[in-house]
Amino acid sequence: MTFIKRNSYVVLIIVLCMVFAIIGVSKYEKEQMVTKITITEGDTLWGLAYLHSDNMSTDKWIKEVIKLNDLSSATIKKGEDLLLPAVRTVGENNTQLAGVNR
Repeated sequence: MTFIKRNSYVVLIIVLCMVFAIIGVSKYEKEQMVTKITITEGDTLWGLAYLHSDNMSTDKWIKEVIKLNDLSSATIKKGEDLLLPAVRTVGENNTQLAGVNR
């Protein structure tokens, strides 16, 4: 207990670092990448889910599209612009080193 009293500023810094780390991680998890497409003749949400949902379940993907676009139903129309959730892949690395031309 005397350590905490004498070094309260150290404890405060450690606690603040932990809080900011938790906030940063939760913000990263909530951050969502999207792709914008224009609906063409014959497009359906089920068909788009087949093409774009990757490992996400079709139902979950369609619900996410409806939520992202504030749709009242699952009906989409030709010419309409839609935001599609892009699935974030864990371990995906898009880093390119300077001077590497491969």
